Amino acid sequence: MKCKLAWTHLDFKPGGYAPCYRFKLYDGHKFGGVPDMPDVNSPEWIRVREQLSNDEWPVECVDCKIQEESGIKSYRQRSEDLHVSEPNYGETKVQVKDLQLKLNRACNYSCRHCTVASNSNFIKVGKENPEIAKRLWDDHHFDHIIERHDHKIDIPTPEVIDHLFKNVLPTVERIEFSGGEPFFHVEMYRFLDRMIQDPNIDTSKITLVYNTNMSLTRFKSYDICELWEHFKRADITVSMDGTTKLFNYFRQGGDYDRVIDNIHSMLQRTNKVEKLLFVCTTTAYHAFYMNEIDFELGMLKKVLERKYHIEVKYRPTFVHWPEGLDVVNLSEDTKQTLYNKTANTEFTKEFKLRLKGKRTIPEETFKEIVKLQDQLYDRDASELAPKIFDYVY
Repeated sequence: MKCKLAWTHLDFKPGGYAPCYRFKLYDGHKFGGVPDMPDVNSPEWIRVREQLSNDEWPVECVDCKIQEESGIKSYRQRSEDLHVSEPNYGETKVQVKDLQLKLNRACNYSCRHCTVASNSNFIKVGKENPEIAKRLWDDHHFDHIIERHDHKIDIPTPEVIDHLFKNVLPTVERIEFSGGEPFFHVEMYRFLDRMIQDPNIDTSKITLVYNTNMSLTRFKSYDICELWEHFKRADITVSMDGTTKLFNYFRQGGDYDRVIDNIHSMLQRTNKVEKLLFVCTTTAYHAFYMNEIDFELGMLKKVLERKYHIEVKYRPTFVHWPEGLDVVNLSEDTKQTLYNKTANTEFTKEFKLRLKGKRTIPEETFKEIVKLQDQLYDRDASELAPKIFDYVY
């Protein structure tokens, strides 16, 4: 099996370094992590590439294994379209061409599928609601608002940043920023500034990629569009976890209309954005609104392509953890009803395949999670997502 990520990518993720953003770093892993310097040619990294070369699934690649077994296009398969030089798959020692950085885990949203590992704001929420935090963890193995000190994003230290500038960035062709919310981090803007000033880095050959909630495009004195002028281009993935009122319910602090306004403002200020991707992180919450999400994102795609002459795509991706939020673990009769009511489109194709997938827990726990989160945020779905409210209550 070929996986472009395993042969070109370095990721900073909860628990340490990894060859992929969906790669599972289990306890006692040997892939390295801050404060050590990243080594993509250590024995463990080589082992992963050797297993893939032998058509074996590394245990850490379970998400892609689940997706491919369900007939869903996996991250491994999607990596074929990654815009970096084609690696030599016959070699197990590699050079980093693709870098994903998480410079901070602060975020201005509090989304219902997210965890402390990716959003430091949840630490305060968890401390203020210890009973709910404990129940989510004990009953559902969901570290939504409970802090696990061994499971945070590895934020690079100044020493690791210096290592990247000296040993990695001169050969990198693509840098992906995520978080937290990357546009909410002053560290990201300073990182780009430093790259622009470094004589050993040709920023005009580097594509910048962002996973963003698009809640802002300016931060303090920085305008992201001005910094992009020094780079090859910027490819933007916007997390559209639902649309309109569902978006505002699922993403605490989210404002769907403001996100749309920010997209228009960004595209009016720069010509560096050639590709825009909307990704709906699909949970059991979204399962009740797939037709509506498909329609709204389809209309938005048409407007943006016509007005700005850029490529716009949209697709779902699927939450598998906690298992209670995986659509495959809704009750069997509910899944069948949703399957029948959901239209057959390119957007819903993989969702319907996932509904037919094999359960990973025996009974539905989604309703229990919803009630705990509604209590946590003092906000139910009665007005914003009545289909969910009627189902749960």
